[in-house]
Amino acid sequence: MTETTQLEAKVLLLEHDAGQFNCLTEFCQEVGLMTLPRTAADALTTLAQHKDLGGVLLAEDMPCDGPDGLHLARAIHKIRPELPIFLRRTSQRALTPEEEGTVRHRWQTGDLDHLRAAIDHTIFSLRYPTSLVRGIVELTTQALGAMFPNANVQSESPYVVHDRIIHGEVSTLIAIESTWCRGYMMLQTEESALRQGLIQGFSYQGIGGDLNFRELNNMLGETTNLIWGAFKNRYIPPKAFANQQTQVPIVINHEHKYISFGSQDPQLCIRYQLSDPFRPGLPPLTIVQRFIFNLHWSPDEFAEYDAVAPDVGPTGELELF
Repeated sequence: MTETTQLEAKVLLLEHDAGQFNCLTEFCQEVGLMTLPRTAADALTTLAQHKDLGGVLLAEDMPCDGPDGLHLARAIHKIRPELPIFLRRTSQRALTPEEEGTVRHRWQTGDLDHLRAAIDHTIFSLRYPTSLVRGIVELTTQALGAMFPNANVQSESPYVVHDRIIHGEVSTLIAIESTWCRGYMMLQTEESALRQGLIQGFSYQGIGGDLNFRELNNMLGETTNLIWGAFKNRYIPPKAFANQQTQVPIVINHEHKYISFGSQDPQLCIRYQLSDPFRPGLPPLTIVQRFIFNLHWSPDEFAEYDAVAPDVGPTGELELF
């Protein structure tokens, strides 16, 4: 077995009982969940504001615009069906088939062992080797520094998401494949923030903010390609790939900024903040990176490769599409 890192995940906490709220807040800190405590009135607004959640903790007797918290669960599930809902049961009534499909997991008040097992099975179903996560952050930070040499590049703590909502208007997608994984890497950002960053001179001299959207797309595409090249040099053997070549459809709904890779597995998410060293008060450019290992994922096979792989860093070379 290889050493894996316990990443965090954001969850929407909908709990009105003071005692249970305190208990769940402490519990979430223990298991690596970052809570967003909200009332029923704020729940749907919070969903619109946060597109990188791992799940929802909901009390059955949560006061809402309906007979009980199941009314709110249906509304949440309709908007974001990929988010697992963990329902704290407060009654003995049997759930309807519709409610059974809406709520991923149910647990009785006080049975935190059951809740912990459900969260480990669902939110943290994939474990990521510590050296891999560290290496991804390192090579991505170096690549962003090469593409945006005049910006300060800082990475936030990696975490896992179940949301399938795209951050911003500009996104790239590139396939990655090795002996231990098959899937995709995405970069996502807001078009206006990327243009503003170029106006501030984040990139090379002569690349300003008067670029049209195609040129902005190419800028993020070249950044993605540079990161992919560094990933390939470090983690992909020249002639050894996974044997299975199955594919699944990738569904993209542009109106709702939704993308699905045909898997309910969590995705590795890392946010990078690019700031102006001479104007620290300006908003940073946020670039969101996601890894989706939906076709093949084996931390143990990664450990075998990592034990004998040469220590190769980013080359700084762009590989054209």
